Formats: sequence, C-alpha cells, structure tokens
Amino acid sequence: MRLMTPEDFEPWVGKKVRVNTAPHPVEILLACVQRLKPIIGADFREPFELIFEAPWSVVLLDDSYECDCGRGGPYLIHITQILPRQQTRRYQAIFT
Repeated sequence: MRLMTPEDFEPWVGKKVRVNTAPHPVEILLACVQRLKPIIGADFREPFELIFEAPWSVVLLDDSYECDCGRGGPYLIHITQILPRQQTRRYQAIFT
C-alpha cells in the first residue's frame, strides 16, 4: 500500500471532499494542507496535516471515514474534530 503524501491532497485545497457517512454522504471543504516538522527516526514520509471545514449542521465523530478526494482515492482517513471558528466546524487529519 502506498503512503499518502501532501502532494496527493494539495490540488484539493479549497474544494469539497465527499465523506462516506450514514445515512448519506456529506461534503466538507479541504481548507489547507500543512507540512509538519520531521519526526526523528520516522523518516519514511514527510508528516503533514489536513484541515477540513464544514457547516455547523455537519457533525462527524472522531473516526476513520472513506473520503473521496480524487487522485487515487477514495482514502480511508481518520478525522478528529478541533475547535470550531464562529459557525464553522473544523476537523483535522494528521499523517506521520
């Protein structure tokens, strides 16, 4: 299995990502891809994080979801809710 890289997601910044949820899929915005500092001893890939934004009505539990971002997807991504901004929910996925 090929490891995902920041380059897999950079073309999707500012675009909607389809998340497979029950009872029906939802769309969230890929707001940014942020490259993180390397982890000493874990140099098999560059660490990075994805930040997603969604309307207040879209509530995702901290879980792994099948996300269709194109470019070889769908990808199984573990998403965690982070602090919201005003009426926008925010989610994060970290790859180390």
